[in-house]
Amino acid sequence: MKKKRLLFFLFLALFSLPAYNHLPANLFSPHPLAQAGPAKAAVEINRSLGRGINLGNALEAPKGRSWGVLLQKEYFALIKEKGFSSVRIPIRWSDYALTKEPYKIEENFFAKVDWAIGEALKNGLSVIINFHHYEELFKYPHREWSRFLAMWAQVAKRYKDYPDALVFEILNEPHDELTAELWNELLVEALKVIRKTNPGRTVMIGTAEWGGAGSVSKLVLPADDNLILTVHFYSPFQFTHQGAEWSAGSRAWLGTTWDGSYVEKQMIRNELEPVLWYSREHGIPVNIGEFGAYSKADMASRARWTAFCARLFEELGFSWHYWEFCSGFGIYDARKKVFHTELVNALIYEDKSILDPGGLPAVTGKEMVANGDFSAGSIGWHYGVWQNPYRADFRVVNQEFIVDVQTAGDEEWPVQLIKDGISLKEGCRYLLSFEAWSDRPRSFSAGIGAAVGSDYPTYGDASVFVTPEKRKYYVLGTAGKTLSTGRVVFSFGKETGRVYLDNVSLKEVGK
Repeated sequence: MKKKRLLFFLFLALFSLPAYNHLPANLFSPHPLAQAGPAKAAVEINRSLGRGINLGNALEAPKGRSWGVLLQKEYFALIKEKGFSSVRIPIRWSDYALTKEPYKIEENFFAKVDWAIGEALKNGLSVIINFHHYEELFKYPHREWSRFLAMWAQVAKRYKDYPDALVFEILNEPHDELTAELWNELLVEALKVIRKTNPGRTVMIGTAEWGGAGSVSKLVLPADDNLILTVHFYSPFQFTHQGAEWSAGSRAWLGTTWDGSYVEKQMIRNELEPVLWYSREHGIPVNIGEFGAYSKADMASRARWTAFCARLFEELGFSWHYWEFCSGFGIYDARKKVFHTELVNALIYEDKSILDPGGLPAVTGKEMVANGDFSAGSIGWHYGVWQNPYRADFRVVNQEFIVDVQTAGDEEWPVQLIKDGISLKEGCRYLLSFEAWSDRPRSFSAGIGAAVGSDYPTYGDASVFVTPEKRKYYVLGTAGKTLSTGRVVFSFGKETGRVYLDNVSLKEVGK
């Protein structure tokens, strides 16, 4: 085990790209997991999934409602012609099944799914089907437990004779009352149900707490050799979801760009580190099930971000599925019947130059965070545990801030270190930098925001993956308002363990 850990940290040191290193874009082999020991079938299936597209806003819309997408036969041919290898089909099975035993799924809905899978396979596309938007399960997991398993039994039985190109994904984005602990129990039972009729089918398993990379450490994998880990990636959220009508506070993010700077690329690389670490530790291949930037962002930034993410996923050996084909994030305008060429090119072109890290941005303006080295104890900062049953100790030792989380939960905000009273100017960009390390590999979040009444808008944040190696990290944020109530926030509530912070800095880097 010691040898394995040593190799991991040697690899991590290369992957992390510290501030003084500019490593080449081809640092990673195309499929680093080939030597990590996952089942051959899972690796090969994941490789065959390759570059994919979500057929979103269609079969996962609520029963009796339209979200503006009706799947057409020609979509599958167009997707294949553009160079994609697979489709992911989100499906809201729960709206089309009885709420009492035997929880039978409606035959006419099954027929729609049959057709979609058939059209994909007919066009040489691999297919992922999942359980999407099962809202009742997220709110009342114990009540819906048996119904979920019964529906999976029907789905698995119906498609048991389909080719290996069909992959099952157990559940999309577990969250709310379906906690990480409960999800670990439920996925084992669901997999047992699937294996009764599909002993050799490749199955995808996602993470709790909305399916993100930051929760991967809480996932407990069943003993099964034919699994793929799937995570969703929408970072930085203030860029990818600016102006999104369903996302609270997103209007303040309008105008946020993604320029492909050193810091922006570093933030993305760091957020993927826990996934790579988990993959290598557990010998499981990885799929990025969703990633995309909403249409309210400028197209040039969307294309840059998309190209960087796609090429980076490929460098790491991950298959991926862009969100999505022809709606708010889409690559295709179904009304005009034309592709958004910039996005298609970003996804499909082979140019890897986007992976070049570049250099640090010019930093202007005065230091905006007093006592960033904690040399005077915690003066200028405040911290605390804001909710039971979270527990943590805070202290300053040798001018370093230490937080030791004893009891964690599903949220990060209940355990925080905060610096308030920072003046921010609307439209200006700010660079937060700091040094951090920990007693073991774990994640926390760091962000730039504001305290405005009961609302705490966020202008830039990132999930930070730390190890016992002391390293420098960065977060970029764009202020949505001019105010004197800006703040820097570090949140630690999701994982137990000890984290160290030092040399916190916030500076303006221009518009």
